[in-house]
Amino acid sequence: MLISLQSFAQCWQSVSAGWSHSAGIKTDGTLWMWGRNNSGQLGNGTTTDGLIPTQIGTANNWLKVAAGGYQTFAIKTDGTLWAWGDNQYGQLGDLTVINKLTPTQIGTANNWQNVSAGGFHTLAIKTDGTLWTWGRNDDGQLGDGTVISKAFPIQIGTATNWQSVSAGYGHSEAIKTNGTLWAWGDNGDVQLGNGTGTSSKVPIQIFGAASQNVSAGDIHTIEVKANGTLWAWGWNYYGQLGGSTATFQSSPIQIGTATNWQNISVGHTYSIGKRTDGTLWAWGDNDYGQLGDGTNIDRKNIPTQIGTANNWLKIAAGNSHVLAVKTDGTLWAWGSNMYGQLGDGSNVDKNVPTTIACPTTLSVDDFTMSNNTVKAHPNPVNDKLIISFDQKISLVSVYNVLGQEMLNKTINANEGTIDFSGLATGVYLVRVNSNDDVKTLKVIKK
Repeated sequence: MLISLQSFAQCWQSVSAGWSHSAGIKTDGTLWMWGRNNSGQLGNGTTTDGLIPTQIGTANNWLKVAAGGYQTFAIKTDGTLWAWGDNQYGQLGDLTVINKLTPTQIGTANNWQNVSAGGFHTLAIKTDGTLWTWGRNDDGQLGDGTVISKAFPIQIGTATNWQSVSAGYGHSEAIKTNGTLWAWGDNGDVQLGNGTGTSSKVPIQIFGAASQNVSAGDIHTIEVKANGTLWAWGWNYYGQLGGSTATFQSSPIQIGTATNWQNISVGHTYSIGKRTDGTLWAWGDNDYGQLGDGTNIDRKNIPTQIGTANNWLKIAAGNSHVLAVKTDGTLWAWGSNMYGQLGDGSNVDKNVPTTIACPTTLSVDDFTMSNNTVKAHPNPVNDKLIISFDQKISLVSVYNVLGQEMLNKTINANEGTIDFSGLATGVYLVRVNSNDDVKTLKVIKK
């Protein structure tokens, strides 16, 4: 297991938010995960939740990552596809329905270009422009004309001009290189946008001006057109469509008159959008502060600017939490934090964007040092933490999750006591030095 100290280094390249877990790739190509881990979706070999970003393996050639319901996918720079987490419907694509606790390569293909993880199904595009799907299919969300789930990637049609995909809970959206928008799967809440409430087991074209990008949520969809306008459809109880007053909007409706929308990301019942001027906007459900406006008040049909910053670069909306990267590479998070999915070392919700420190790996030792174990107890600790090792411990340092040293103590013995009584409740990293070895432990202060 890799334990990390953290700083505010400008290092994040991209992020992805699942239902209640988070993923990020740093500019050095390393992969980091945090949040809920009930199905192994963090990929660290356990099912224990993580409150701070933790590096997955030692590979530094990760290119793209996509967090879904309880599963995660990633593409390496060599074009290979990897998956881990929940696999009850075969959504990992490894020919089984067995959960995977660590990244597992899917097939042998090395030409994967894009991947999108839905609730329980997966969409992907290869570099040759072909479309592939797998996983749950009870609503036809795979687009192969059936309702039979698949535990391996299957090609959809013969078209070679697919450009991007977005997997929702039970429906799918995709854009071709010619700008046409296509949808399929569940349409019980009119989330396909074809003017009906009828589901489709094959891709159907959603007519309108050329599309730039699209985001499929659980039961609503938002689209940015090539002309910079913003369009929405589907269920609208919380005002997550941002423009329609109808509870159900079966065909695309324009949101406002702005023509400078650039990117969109849709959560469970809310929406986040970025404009070309770098400003960030949000609307819809705000029970957990996921709109980031400093309140927990829903913003029905009213896209609201989040702060005054104009250097937002990338956004990712999870079920009820948001991750975003600014142009300076800093990572920010807000919304629900029940499982630590914000990555700030706590389980406290945030209703304003909160900086998440950039982690720097200290050790790769699987909690061992020279094949021996450092012991620390009690953990969680209230006041005195006892650290012991069968070799002489020279120095012990304690850091908070921001990488700030809180205290240190010279031991020069096989056992020592560290006083935590003056530290606030939270997660701390304890660095133990012994000869030329360094061991890092995570300790919780009660």
